[in-house]
Amino acid sequence: MSDMKQPPSCSAFDPTNPPSYGYIPSLAAGVVFIILFAIVTTAHLAQTILSRRWWQLVFVTGALGELLGWIARTWASQCPYSPTAFKIQISTLIFSPAFFAAGIYIILGYFIHIFGRHTSPLSAKQYLWVFCTIDFFSLLLQAIGGGIASAAADESDGDLQIGTNIMIAGIVFQLAANLIFAGFFARVVAKTYKTGKGILNVDELAISRRDATTTRPATTTRRLRILFAATTVSTLALIVRGIYRSIELLQGWRGYLITTEGFFIGLDGALMVIAVAVFVVANPHWLLPHKRESSETSLESGDQNAMVEKALDGCGSE
Repeated sequence: MSDMKQPPSCSAFDPTNPPSYGYIPSLAAGVVFIILFAIVTTAHLAQTILSRRWWQLVFVTGALGELLGWIARTWASQCPYSPTAFKIQISTLIFSPAFFAAGIYIILGYFIHIFGRHTSPLSAKQYLWVFCTIDFFSLLLQAIGGGIASAAADESDGDLQIGTNIMIAGIVFQLAANLIFAGFFARVVAKTYKTGKGILNVDELAISRRDATTTRPATTTRRLRILFAATTVSTLALIVRGIYRSIELLQGWRGYLITTEGFFIGLDGALMVIAVAVFVVANPHWLLPHKRESSETSLESGDQNAMVEKALDGCGSE
């Protein structure tokens, strides 16, 4: 945000009075990300309708928010002093990743149901309540801080630091929650391998493959491994983005990171495409075991698929 009086929103760029971004947003980058997020939004919406797993609308909502944010940045490439474009992009691009995180919390809940409550210190419901509540309050802090900073920027002698500090507190709070969640996620993975009872267990996979007629357990194993990998990639993308945004604001509104668009493109835009697009390719509906599939193979693989069927019943009841 500039501490100087801004010219009319669509006036020509004045090198002596930089816009709130510290640069003119790239038109090319804006167009590319509009296309990417439009594709991702449409794909997730189609998959949600086809699968009827309505919780996946969190990915649609987050991708749509990113799309709106990049539309605003594309607008700003032509009207760099527009306060409306700036406020739209900063709010949507801050809030949208929280919806991706919510989707990851739900996916981890499915894993816990499948592999057993003993693999996690929290239940599936507790993950949703605890981490979604943390995300809500962290976003609330960022919104309050952004509002205060925005109001201060409109005043000739306004103090941006108070609002900025509140925003930093919200972003750091959210980053800390993401790191804690990543630790819990890693614990679930480790417990699954350690107990030797999970579908990801290599020995169990090898046993199921010895019988050429027993193909579904191995298929289920591969699917869940893919979903585990996708969830890991998305989680890491959110964490790296959170670290970047925290350092960015700590440097201030005229810091090196926030006034260099390349960092924003690579460490926010590109990472958020990865965080949500990975679940288009590795869609939970196609990769999680289905009740029908579990019951059809229960006689072939014994307790393993019976556990999956019971787990899916539990997920459906919540």
